[in-house]
Amino acid sequence: MENKINDLAAGDPRAQGGVKSNVRRKLLRGGLGAGPVLMTLASRSVLAGTQCQTPSGFASMPTSRHGTQYNCIGRTPGFWKQEQKFPEWPSPPYFPVPTKVGSNIKPATTFNSVFGTPSPYTNTATFLDVLRTEDQGYSGPPHDVARHVVAELLNITKGWVTTLTVAKLKTMWHEYMTTGGGTAGYFTPTAGVKWYHDDIVNYLKSTMI
Repeated sequence: MENKINDLAAGDPRAQGGVKSNVRRKLLRGGLGAGPVLMTLASRSVLAGTQCQTPSGFASMPTSRHGTQYNCIGRTPGFWKQEQKFPEWPSPPYFPVPTKVGSNIKPATTFNSVFGTPSPYTNTATFLDVLRTEDQGYSGPPHDVARHVVAELLNITKGWVTTLTVAKLKTMWHEYMTTGGGTAGYFTPTAGVKWYHDDIVNYLKSTMI
């Protein structure tokens, strides 16, 4: 199977030649072929949440704490990547692995088909591949941002996070990548404020429990 991470990913020292060969081999072995076909099941309810804010409200902290507070119950990339959590995925429209729906098999959702380009991934890289990049040795930017935007997309679609829309999340990723990705790229949540990769990740984590 082809390597699903683009070796020209901007700002990622691993993608510029620093990834060990055994890590590459693991990435080559991973992905779609190893995943089971998933039967769709009803999601169970979730309970406790955390206070969260919109990006602009979060950007104003700690100078202002008067923004509207929301209750978020988003889940982390570590939650969504687990095989036992596949029944929690909002399927349709997003599928972690090839999934039987009625008499049809739906393919696993690919990252670029949803988030577009520029991208550090090939067109065959799935959401699940991206969620598991840290397991394959790709822990830093842009992969940390990518893992969290995939998790947040699933959270938004489930109705677990209401401080973001899918469109806003896609804008966040696109602006981050078009301004350089890696450690150089940024997102502007409000005029005069730039969020780099760690800021973006910290915000997205603030909506997760």
